[in-house]
Amino acid sequence: MGEGEGVSRRVGAFPDYCFLVTLRSALLTDLFREIEEDLRRDRLKQLWEKFGIYLVGLAVAIIVIATAIVGWRAWERSRNEAASARYIAIVEQAAKDGPAKAAAAYGEFAATAPAGYAALAQLRQAAALVDAGDAKGAVVVYDALAAKSGVPQTLRDMARVKAALLVVDTASYDDIKARIGELNDSENGWKNSAREVLGLSAYKAGKYAEAQGYFDAIVGDAATSAGIRDRAHVMQALIAPHLPRPAAKSEAKPAAAGAASTTNNAAPADAAAKPE
Repeated sequence: MGEGEGVSRRVGAFPDYCFLVTLRSALLTDLFREIEEDLRRDRLKQLWEKFGIYLVGLAVAIIVIATAIVGWRAWERSRNEAASARYIAIVEQAAKDGPAKAAAAYGEFAATAPAGYAALAQLRQAAALVDAGDAKGAVVVYDALAAKSGVPQTLRDMARVKAALLVVDTASYDDIKARIGELNDSENGWKNSAREVLGLSAYKAGKYAEAQGYFDAIVGDAATSAGIRDRAHVMQALIAPHLPRPAAKSEAKPAAAGAASTTNNAAPADAAAKPE
């Protein structure tokens, strides 16, 4: 066998060798992939066996909660629509009935209505009781509304002011301050209404300086309504005669100066009258 023939055989065998190497690499890759997939499946199976029940429970809980929220919103919308229709019907009927019957209807509605409509009904109930001559009953309704935590603060403050106004003639000044004293705040929307009631109570109790302070604050507030401002001016005029007059001291000074001048003029005259 010649040298050229041997080289030719080796060159011819080289492609077969490369093919075998490539085939072996592909088989090993597929084997490793299958092993890895088996391990992944086993791991997922273990995780499912361990936590699958919790995942199912979480999915069910999410579905139940979502369904409950949607159902609750639909129920609330339906309830509010029904309450609105009933409230309008009661208001229309109250215009035809007497105040006592209207107050009873509003009270019955407020006991079962949603918070917003219940608050509006209570305000109308108290007003109807006042028209019926039952001021004490109206105060009870206003106080109950003012104590409700689910009612907007502005409605609660309104109820407090209205209740205080109903009892201002019979309650003490301290009682009125306990009811609405904290509403005398520059940030409160009912501040001037509260100041008016506080000023009336202070005036009735003979605390004229305090009453003047409340009405001065009303007049000095640019946001005061015309009606409250006019009443405050009237009260300032009524209070003024009961306050000390600042001019009294200034009048006393000239009088004292005149007396001293008279004394000084009299002294030389007395001295001249004495014999030497």
